[in-house]
Amino acid sequence: MLFPFSRLTLLKAGFFFLLGLLVLSCYQRTEHFDDAWFAEQSYWLVRDGWVRSELFRGLNGWEDRIYVFHKLYIYASALVMSLIGFSLPASKLLTTLCVLTTGYLIWRYNRRSSALEQWLALLLYAGCGIVIQYIAVNRPEIMCALLGFSSYYVLSQRTNQATGRPELAGLLAGMAALTHLNGLIYVAAGLVWLLVRDGLRPAIRFAIVSGLTLSLYTVDALWDGQISLMIRQFIHDPATQANFSLADKWRIMLDYHQLFFHGYAEVPLSVLVLLCLLAGGQSARLRNPTVLYLLVLVVNFWLLTKSNFDFYYILFAPWLALVAANVLTDSRADRPRWQRRAGVAVVVAYYGLALFTVEQVLVENRTVPYMPHYNAMLAQHMPRKHTRIIAPIGFFFDQMETYHIHGLSYYSARHGHASLAEFFQLADQQQATYVVSDGYENASYVIPMNAPERVGAYKRIFRDQMTSIYERQ
Repeated sequence: MLFPFSRLTLLKAGFFFLLGLLVLSCYQRTEHFDDAWFAEQSYWLVRDGWVRSELFRGLNGWEDRIYVFHKLYIYASALVMSLIGFSLPASKLLTTLCVLTTGYLIWRYNRRSSALEQWLALLLYAGCGIVIQYIAVNRPEIMCALLGFSSYYVLSQRTNQATGRPELAGLLAGMAALTHLNGLIYVAAGLVWLLVRDGLRPAIRFAIVSGLTLSLYTVDALWDGQISLMIRQFIHDPATQANFSLADKWRIMLDYHQLFFHGYAEVPLSVLVLLCLLAGGQSARLRNPTVLYLLVLVVNFWLLTKSNFDFYYILFAPWLALVAANVLTDSRADRPRWQRRAGVAVVVAYYGLALFTVEQVLVENRTVPYMPHYNAMLAQHMPRKHTRIIAPIGFFFDQMETYHIHGLSYYSARHGHASLAEFFQLADQQQATYVVSDGYENASYVIPMNAPERVGAYKRIFRDQMTSIYERQ
């Protein structure tokens, strides 16, 4: 075999050590831009009964109602945070649980394989750099991948040459698309899978159930009679613009390979899978169901995607880990000795890079001020409570009940080219009592640290190495 351990002790120990570090890295994890953005959506869903945004008031009508959002993810996140509170750690909990559940399903998927393949697939998934970086980020991709993998898991459960329950697989694929519209790749992949392996009837059943599930996306807009507003919000959403320009879409498709090679977080698993596909023999061919499904996912996303952001890599991670583990543990006797040794060397290097990625996260957690604590410190310099302020959207955490916060990210999106004087004039027109600069530099309008002490109606009352606070005089 390519990975010739006679015992599983070392592999299991390596996995559990890495898992422990991953859990440790979740403690006081550095805030990500989307933590606050999606937490606010869940907050208003719980408080008002529908999704809207004060942080982005004035953009796309979001202050009244948002109809285009990651529906199932926001609903699930709202449920979690309604139980444990709207805090930064609470906003990250759902994603962490989804990573752990995906790992369990990978282990279950390989239960009929060798124990070596079972544990190696787990190690490769847990060691994926993007999983390490996003295990505690409030974004929907990991939940989407969990539901997509659950759909594949159900399809793969064959009894007497019949595919396992296409209706349940269709439900799960539709739920993945409800979590994130990129989950449509799992709907398409399931259809192709069934058509190739089992024929038209199971594919039709899968399509009907997944389509009906996805149709729930429009229920709130239909109920309110706001389908036209939903369409306008989709068309004018900053996140969808690249799909409406042929030139932008073509550029993204030409640069698609970058999704798999952004940096040290993606390259190790991508290179490992490429090496396995090149040297894997029959186990790396399309007759391998995991390889077939992965190929369909990659092609579908190439056609669908509006960008090649690094976090979309998560959508493929479970299958990449399965393919690599299957090839590396192939027990055919015709493997050259050099391939076996190379397999060991590559996996050891992969594990080392995984530890390096965790170390980078831990260093960031230690060196970057923890946002809830930093927000509390800034609030001590802002005694006029329950007034309108302009601040980074991360100021939402632990301060959403204290101030009426208008996000600096709104001004970046709508007034990104405004001069400093023009920006503070806008703040004055909004009667914002305080303006807080963004020391974390999370897609915000930039107020330089060397900005004048007085700008228009505002005077600086606080400044440290990261942030300035201006008060309206």
